[in-house]
This record gives sequence, structure tokens and C-alpha cells, in this order.
Amino acid sequence: MRKKATIIAVTSGKGGVGKTNISVNLAVALSNLPRRVCLFDADTNQANANILLGLHPELTLEHVFNGQHQVENILLKAPGGFSVIPAASGIVDGETLDEVRRKRLSDALATLEYTHDYLLIDTAAGVGRDVLFFLKAAAMIVVVITPEPTSLTNSFALLRVMLRSEIKVPVRVVVNQAANIQEFRALFRRFQAAVEKYLHLKVEALGYVLNDATVASAVRLQRPVIYLRHDAPASLCFYEIAKQLDRLVQSQTGIHDAGGLSKAVNGAISTKNTPHALQPSNAQIDLTKLDAAQVASLLTHAAKALETTAKSEQKNIASALEELIDVFITRFEDLPFQLNRTLYQYLELNDYPKETLRNLVQTLETLYVRREQRPLHDIESNIALIMSESHGDKQRMSLLVQQVINAFSRQFDHSPLLSMAQIKAAIIQAQGDKGALEELKTVIETLMASTPESSQREGHEKASTMGPVEAPGTTSEHHATRTL
Repeated sequence: MRKKATIIAVTSGKGGVGKTNISVNLAVALSNLPRRVCLFDADTNQANANILLGLHPELTLEHVFNGQHQVENILLKAPGGFSVIPAASGIVDGETLDEVRRKRLSDALATLEYTHDYLLIDTAAGVGRDVLFFLKAAAMIVVVITPEPTSLTNSFALLRVMLRSEIKVPVRVVVNQAANIQEFRALFRRFQAAVEKYLHLKVEALGYVLNDATVASAVRLQRPVIYLRHDAPASLCFYEIAKQLDRLVQSQTGIHDAGGLSKAVNGAISTKNTPHALQPSNAQIDLTKLDAAQVASLLTHAAKALETTAKSEQKNIASALEELIDVFITRFEDLPFQLNRTLYQYLELNDYPKETLRNLVQTLETLYVRREQRPLHDIESNIALIMSESHGDKQRMSLLVQQVINAFSRQFDHSPLLSMAQIKAAIIQAQGDKGALEELKTVIETLMASTPESSQREGHEKASTMGPVEAPGTTSEHHATRTL
């Protein structure tokens, strides 16, 4: 019996991190090994994979399970030699389909599983129900993160929701838009440490993709960057990720057998994980189908119940609230509270912790510089800020000034030039110090003696002892003027 395809779900905690770009180029790189690859565009709202590949699909899986077409008819051939299932809508609702349509869909997916080596699923971003469905069906989950702080926090939230949904699929991490291998290693270790410490979940690195301008050019041309330029820095990274992934699959290292998408559609994998405690004992209510008023009422009752909850349950309730906020942000693309007010409340409750404030300021400034490509403050403002922090400390301020002067001298090979007014002010300031004045006098006399004008004057004085010498066309008066 032919081996079934390995299902790899590529996902992220937020949009805009290059998840679809990685899915598309990974499909190309795996095809070049060579492997038979099919890419599922599972983000029905965006369909970014089609856009990146310049494809314009007319058929989807809906035409398959409605009996209008065979699965072979909806497959699209993409640049790079792999197949694409456009906007895979309908899969998540497989459990609600009637028996005939569910069998059609299951048979179609089974056909794909036995005719390909890899099924890459480009999920939507966030923690929606459809995302969790595909993650449960995968043999491996690839989480894409970037150096942006919001990417790390949202990916952390995604892993937390996975745990609560009892998704026990191995997780590999790809760092996108890394400046270099050092940034990749530092960022992954920081993310890995937080996940292992707070979620007790093991994650491994799959690779990284360098920040490469060729990627943006490829997106504009609607082509995979590998297809556009195979030797671009980002392309080489994709080749390496594909090789690493294929090695893991061939050796069955960190691979989970979930049964595949066809089995998931048949109901073996349920996404209905509503805790029993939330369901009323005297009625069966589908909490996923409540209207807005019912949801608001449910949350109001939860808030009242929270007022009498034992403090020992704080950790469990905090975890549930975090998940609720994550879902709210994903659904409405906004925060359910005023961030400034909440931040001030946190700082006030913790007596404005020094280390937290410092880290917060540094993180925000780093994010600003990365996004705006310019410093938060200009040089003058930075210097003024540093000087103001001296708080009247004359010695410290003098040291700061000297450090600026030393930095100037190192860069330009001479000290900063002073204006005449500044020189006079310095001499007046030193008038109470006879030794300093004598030293200034010696320096001035030495400089005067070594200037070209001084040497020229000495030459004329020697010539005057020998009598006037007039060059043709000149007068003694003209020589006297030059000497003066």
C-alpha cells in the first residue's frame, strides 16, 4: 500500500509575518528535491497563496463535495511544479455535511493524500476554529515568527490555545526576516525559553529566512522568490529548510500520525472542545452559535461569578481570560480595553518596577526604529536628555562633555573647533589661575612663532638690514604693506 502524504500545517499567531510566502517557497523547494507537493490555501478570507502565485481559480473543494467536479479538476499547477488547492473552504464544516457530501469530500482528500508526498496547509493567522482544525490534522506544525515583539506574543498565545485544545502535534519554528544567523539564534532561544518555562511545551527550530529585498520584488511580480532568483539569500534559506524538513520526515523524527484530513472530515477529529462546565445541565446549548446579546449576557454572568471566586483559582482564571482576549483580538482586530489605562494600572499595582519600565521603554524604542527606519530622538534631543539626567552634577556633566569631545576627535582626527567667543570665555574663566594663564601664554607664543606669517615677517626684518630691494614693477611702500 502506498504511503500517505505527510501533512505540514504552516501557521502564525498574527498576520503580516510572511507565513504564506514561506508556505509557497517551501512548496517550491520541496518540489525541487524532488517531492510531490500539494499546497492547501486554507485561509478562505485572504487567499494569499493564489495572489502570490498569480493564480485565478474558478473551482474550489465546494464543487467537489457538491458532486460538480472531481478533485483532479480543481487542482492548479503553480510556478515551481507543485499543485494548489485554492481556498479550501468547506473542510472545517465536514462534520456538518450530509453523508453523501462528506463521503465525496473524504474520498477527494484521500486521493490527494495517496498521490502526493506532502500536503502543505497554509492556515489563516490567529486561533480561529478553522485554524485549530487543520493543526489537529497535521503531522507537524510550523510556526512562523519574526523579530517583532507582537509576533512573539501572538505566537505564544497560539501555542497556549493549542494546549488548551489538546493539540499534541510536534511544533517547529521558522524565524522569518532575520538580519543574520546570530539574530535567528538569539530570537529563537528567547521564544523557546518562554514557551518551555510558562507552557511546559517543547519546540524546536526548523530554520530561518534572511531579510532579503528580493522577496519583496518577487511578491510584486507574483512569483516565488526561488522561481525568480534561485541564488538569492532568502532562496538559499528555503532550500535549507526544505532539506531539514524532508530529513525529519524520512527519519520519522518528531512526526505525529493524526490520520490525515480525510479522517478528520469523517469526524475522528472534533473541534468542538467546549468545556462541559460551561454547558447548562438542563439544556443542550451550542455555545458556538450564540448571538451577540447572548454572548454579552454570558460574559456579564461570568464577571459576577468572578467577584466571589477564591483567590487560589487566579491562575486558572487568568489563563482562560488570556485565551478569551486572544480570540477577541483575532476576531475583531482590536483590543477589548484601553491599552494605556491598563498599562498604567499594571505599573501602579506593582509600584512602577524599575526593570519592567526599562525593558518596556527599550522594547518600544527598538520596535519604533525597526518600523520607521529612523531613531526615536534626534541627536540634539538625546544629548539634552542625557545632560538633564545629570541633575546639577557638575563633575558628571563635565565627564559627559569630555566623552563627546573624545568621540568627535576619534572620528574626525581633531578636537571640535571653538569659536573666538568660546576661547575668550575660557581665558576669562581661567583668570584666577596664574599657572593656567602662563600655560596659555606659552601655547599662544609657540603658535605665533610657528605660523607662516611669523616666518615671513622675520625674513623681511632680515632683508631690511641690507637696505631696500625693489623688484621690477614694485615700490618700497608695497613691500612695507605686505610686511605689516
